[in-house]
Amino acid sequence: MTSDFLAPGRLWLLLLVVALGAGYLAVLRWRRGAQVRFTRADLLADVAPRRPSWRRHVVAAIQLLGLATAVVAIARPIDVATERTETEGRIAVLFDVSLSMMATDVEPDRFRAAQDAAREFVDAVDDGVELALLSFSGSVAVEVPLTVERRRVLDGIDRLELAPATAIGDAIATATRLIERSRSEGEAEGEAEAEALADDRPPGVIVLLTDGETTVGRPTIEGAREAAEAGVPVYAISFGTPSGAILDPGGSGQLIPVPIRHDEMIRVAELTGGQAFEAATGDELAAAYDQIRDSLGETLGDEIEIVTELTWRWAAAAFVLLALAWALSLWWLRGLV
Repeated sequence: MTSDFLAPGRLWLLLLVVALGAGYLAVLRWRRGAQVRFTRADLLADVAPRRPSWRRHVVAAIQLLGLATAVVAIARPIDVATERTETEGRIAVLFDVSLSMMATDVEPDRFRAAQDAAREFVDAVDDGVELALLSFSGSVAVEVPLTVERRRVLDGIDRLELAPATAIGDAIATATRLIERSRSEGEAEGEAEAEALADDRPPGVIVLLTDGETTVGRPTIEGAREAAEAGVPVYAISFGTPSGAILDPGGSGQLIPVPIRHDEMIRVAELTGGQAFEAATGDELAAAYDQIRDSLGETLGDEIEIVTELTWRWAAAAFVLLALAWALSLWWLRGLV
C-alpha cells in the first residue's frame, strides 16, 4: 500500500501556515522588546494586564496544526493498494518420487535437492493462490488437496518417500481433474465470479517435476492431452543430468542409468501451452521455479488498483483541532490568570 495525493500542488499552502507561525513568533519578540522599553516598570502591570503565558502558546500551536491538517485535506490524500480479483489461481505441484530420484548426479541427491527447491517455491507463491501437492511413482497420491495453508503443503513435501516406477501420464490427468473439480465447486458456490466471466483464463496450472519417463499407467502424452482439453497448462521441469545412475534396488550392485527425458517434457509443455525447463543442479531447479512463478500472472486473476480517498479523515482532524483551539481560547484566554 502506498500514500499519495490527488492534488499535491495544493501542499504549497503549507508555506502560508509556516508564515503564520513565523509571524506569531515575530509578534512575541516585538512585544517583549516594547515592554522592556517602557520606562515606568512600576506601572507596567497596570498598563499591560497579565496574560496567560504558556496557555496562549498552546492555543496558537493547536491552531497552526489545525490549519496544516486542513491544507493536507484539500490536497486530497489517498491510499493506493493493489489487489487481485476474487479468483487468485490454483497450482498443482506434481512431485516425482520414483527410485531414480536417488541419483546423486545432483548434490546431495535429486530427491533432497528437489524437496529444497519445492519448499522455496511454495514459500514464494502469493498467499491467495491455492496449492496442491501430488506425488507419483507407480501410482499417484494427492498428498495435500488445494489449499491456501502453506504449512500443510510444506509438511507434505517433508513426508514424501520414494517408491518404484513412474506414472507421469496418470499424475497429469489426476491433477487436471483436481483443478477442474475445484473450479466447478467454486463456481457453484458463487466464489469464482471473476473466472466465470473470463473463459480464456486457465482454471489452474500444473507444475511438474520429474527426472524420467512414464513406465506404468497411461502414456505421458495422453495425460497431457487431457490437461490441454481442460485448458490447464503444464510447466514441466526435467531434473537431473543425462549421466545419472542409481544402484540396482534389486541388490545386484549394478549401476542402472537414469538419464532425464527432456524431449517428452517439451512435448507436454507445447501441447498444453505451458513451458519446459531443464535443471541439472539444485540452483537451476530453483531458478526454474522462479521463472514459473513469474509467468503465472495470467492464471491468478487480474490485478486491480484500489484507491481510497482520505480527505474526510484529514478534514475531520482539522475540524477537531480548530474546535479545540477555539474552546481553549474561551476557557484560558478570557483575560484571567
